[in-house]
Amino acid sequence: MGANEGRGRAAAARVREVATPDLYRRNPFRIVGLTAAATRREVRERRLRVLGVLEVGGSAPDGVPPDATVEQVRAAFDALGNTERRLVDEVFWTWGMPTDCGCPLQLHQKHDNAVAAYAAALDAEADRSDEHPTPLWTEAARCWTVVLRSESFWRHLNHRVEKLGDRRLDESTVDGLRAALPDALLAPLVEVAARSAEPRRFTGYLGLFEADRHAVEDARAAIADGTYRRVESLLKELRGDLDGNRAESAAWRAIEETPPLFDRLEAVVPRAEFRRTASLSESIAVVANNIGVALADAGGGLGLVREVFAVARRYTSDPETLAAVERNEIAASTGLPNLPTRPEASSARVFGALLHAVVAAVFLGLKLPEEAIPLIIFFGAVPGALTNCIAAAQPRTEPGRYPVLLGLDFVVYLALIPVGMPYWLAIVVAVVLLYVAPFVRVKRGV
Repeated sequence: MGANEGRGRAAAARVREVATPDLYRRNPFRIVGLTAAATRREVRERRLRVLGVLEVGGSAPDGVPPDATVEQVRAAFDALGNTERRLVDEVFWTWGMPTDCGCPLQLHQKHDNAVAAYAAALDAEADRSDEHPTPLWTEAARCWTVVLRSESFWRHLNHRVEKLGDRRLDESTVDGLRAALPDALLAPLVEVAARSAEPRRFTGYLGLFEADRHAVEDARAAIADGTYRRVESLLKELRGDLDGNRAESAAWRAIEETPPLFDRLEAVVPRAEFRRTASLSESIAVVANNIGVALADAGGGLGLVREVFAVARRYTSDPETLAAVERNEIAASTGLPNLPTRPEASSARVFGALLHAVVAAVFLGLKLPEEAIPLIIFFGAVPGALTNCIAAAQPRTEPGRYPVLLGLDFVVYLALIPVGMPYWLAIVVAVVLLYVAPFVRVKRGV
C-alpha cells in the first residue's frame, strides 16, 4: 500500500511541477511534433529523423516549433522516454482520434478542445496572439470540467498505464492524477493573474474550473501573495520611519503608496472574506494613526495630518480603533497651522529655477566657441529652464533649494571661468548643475 501511495504522490508532484504558464508550450509532444498517442516506435523514428536534420544545421521539420533548439528537442525526446513523465505530458497534449482505447470520440474531441483553448488563453495573456482571453478561458474551463467529470477520461488514463507497461505505474498513479488535476489547472492561471495589472479579471475565471471552494480561495490567496508581502514590507518601513523621527516622510508614503496596494488586495481577496486582508487593513489603520499623532507632535501641517488620519479611518472597521483615531485627530488638529496639504511652487522658486538655467547658459557661452551659442540656447537654456521649472513645481521641493543652487553656481562658475578647460568638461559641469543638482534630495528627520 505504501508503494502504491508513493506512486500516486509522485504523479501528483509531476502534475504540480509542469503546471506553469508554459504548461503547453514546453510540452514534449508539442516540441517534437507528435500527438500523445505516438507509440514508442514512432517516437524513436521521429527522434532519428528530427535530430538528424537539426544536428547538421537544417531547418526544423514540420510540426517542430521553428524556435526550438537542438538541446530542447533532444530533452523533449528524453522526457518522452520516461514513462512517469510521459503519462502526465499526455494529459496536457492532444490525443487525436481514438485507436485502441475504447473511448467515445466525443471524449477525445472535448479533451483536445480543452487543451487547445487553455493553450490559446495562455498565449493571449502573453500577447502572443490577438484573441481576447475571456472566451478562451471560458471554453477551456467548460471543456476541462466535462473531461474531469467523465469516467471515460480516467479509464483512458488507466488504459494508457497498461499500454506504457512500466511497473512504476498502476491505478494509484491515476488516483494521484485525479487528486492533483483540478488544482493544477488553476496554477497557471494563478501565476498569470499574480503578474497582471488587473488581477480582478482572473478571479471570475477561477470558479469556472472543476475545483472546490477551498481550492479557489487558496488560488485567490496565491494571486495576492506578492501584494500581501509588499503591504507588510511597507508597514515595516513606515514603522521604521516613525522610529527614526521621519513622520512627514511616513505620512506621504502612507497616503500615496497604501491605496493602490490595498485596492489590489480588495480586488482579489476582500477583507470581508479573507482574514489576512482584514488583519493587514487594521494594521494599516493603526500605523496611519500613529503617524498622524507623531506628525502633529512634530508640528506638521494640518492638511497633511488630516489626510493621514483619513487613511487610518478608511482602513479600520473596528469601532474602538475608529473612535481612537477620531479622538487623536481632534486632539492633533488643535493648535496646528492650517498649512496646505500639498504646497504649491512659489513664484520665487520658479524665478530661481529660471535664473539657475540662465547662469548655466551664460557660463557655456563664455567657455564654448561663439558659433556654438545657438546650440547652447536651443539644447541648453530652453530645456534647462523647463527642467528646473518642473523641479521647482514639485510639492516637496524645499523653499531654500534654489537659493542654495544659485550660491553653488556663483562659487563654481566664477572659479572656472578664468580657468582653461576642454569644451566637454565645461559641458559636464553645466549639465551636472543644471540637470542633476535640482533633483538631489537630502534626507533629514522631521
